Amino acid sequence: METDRAAPSRSDPAAESSEPLTSAIDDAPVGLDAPVVACSEGGPASPPVGVERPQHARRRRRRRQIKWSLIVLLVVVVAVAGLVVARRVNRPLAQPVLPAVSRSSIVVQGTAPALAWPAGGQAAVSIPTLGYGSQSGIETPVPVASLTKMATAVVILRDHPVARDTSGPSITITADDAAQFGIDLQNDETNIPLQAGETLTEQQLLEALLNQSANDVAYSLASWDAGSESAFVTKMNSLAASLGAVNTHFVDASGFQTQSVSTASDMLRIAAAGMSIPTFADIAGMPTVSLPLVGTAKNIVTEVGTDGVVGVKSGYTAQAGGCMVLAGYRTIGGRSVLVLASVLGQIEPPPAAPAPPPAPGAAPTTTTSTAPYSALEAQYPLRYAGPIVEGLLDATKATIVPVAVAKSGEAVGTATAVWAGVRHSLPAVASRSAWLLGVPRQRVISYTTPAPDLGTTSKQVGSAHFTLGTQREVVDLRTTHTLSRPSWWWKALHN
Repeated sequence: METDRAAPSRSDPAAESSEPLTSAIDDAPVGLDAPVVACSEGGPASPPVGVERPQHARRRRRRRQIKWSLIVLLVVVVAVAGLVVARRVNRPLAQPVLPAVSRSSIVVQGTAPALAWPAGGQAAVSIPTLGYGSQSGIETPVPVASLTKMATAVVILRDHPVARDTSGPSITITADDAAQFGIDLQNDETNIPLQAGETLTEQQLLEALLNQSANDVAYSLASWDAGSESAFVTKMNSLAASLGAVNTHFVDASGFQTQSVSTASDMLRIAAAGMSIPTFADIAGMPTVSLPLVGTAKNIVTEVGTDGVVGVKSGYTAQAGGCMVLAGYRTIGGRSVLVLASVLGQIEPPPAAPAPPPAPGAAPTTTTSTAPYSALEAQYPLRYAGPIVEGLLDATKATIVPVAVAKSGEAVGTATAVWAGVRHSLPAVASRSAWLLGVPRQRVISYTTPAPDLGTTSKQVGSAHFTLGTQREVVDLRTTHTLSRPSWWWKALHN
């Protein structure tokens, strides 16, 4: 008899769950490859064998990323450190530098010149290139006669330059110019014949002005340049002021008027300005000139062309006395400098005292006087003023001496370089010898300047500058050797 199976109770959970599990087991394939699912009561199922848990994979990936990041960082640090070290090792070290040194002076050795100043009037000497000048005493403005014409010539040549070996423009003599010739004759002024309508070049008129001291030519040139003599005189006074001739004032172009006044030192300033113009210097140094209506005539300054005298001008009036400016060159070692001397207000020396009668039985003696024998003769001041100026000129030229300012290889300063706070010094020596011309007791101004960056291989560290008057010498300064270079390790740590 078949017995019916009892239905499970709805309240028995085990009975409810056993049926599906049994079905699942029964339905699962049978074999070696069938997966075995292990379940633990109350916990999650374990992953199959050989399958990595997700959290472990993530941790492994993070470790791998950190490792490679550290490797990359280390490579970057090493590379940067290598670059820094390489730059430090290859970076140039500070080169020796010569500091700029403020001005100092070198005194020209020797005895200051002793000059034989005249007993009266004024006198002065100057060497423009050397910035040297000396005068006989306190100066006051006095009439300077035809020395005024030096200023006239300078103004003309500045307004109308005449190149060497040329004659300049042609100038037609006007009726007023010709009339001035007659006036000068009546006043016993120096002149040359001029005719209305006559044509002369600027060069010819300047020769007549400076060499023959023609007052009528001074008037003609002034009118040609400025339209009137008064307008031209304004230019002359402007010239004097620009040259520092502060004690000079002109009222005419020739100097015949006693109100045209100056000093011995101021006349040398104007003469120096003239001698710096080649055409002026050429004309002032001509012993003779050839002019129409005059022919060949000697320079009034008869000493020009002898004993090294190269100009420049003389003048005389009763009020001014004998006035003269002479110029000569002193040449040393192939270098020439212009020397100027002037005298003003020289009067005719008194007659010499009569000689005592010869002793009985003594041979008779004769004497010769060089004093002017008349007022007319005094128009040629070389007769009495000339020897004074010549003596001053020669004495001044003789005092000029060469002045050694640098000797090749001689230390002039010290160049320094600072490495890591340590100062390294090298002597800076002159690359060549140098010298200037000077008068004893003058001072040569000297100073040094650093050189621009000339690269690591250059030994030049600066320059030495020497000046006296308008003379200037610049000498390169170099180090005799280079500083010892430190090791690469020192550079890597300090440079």
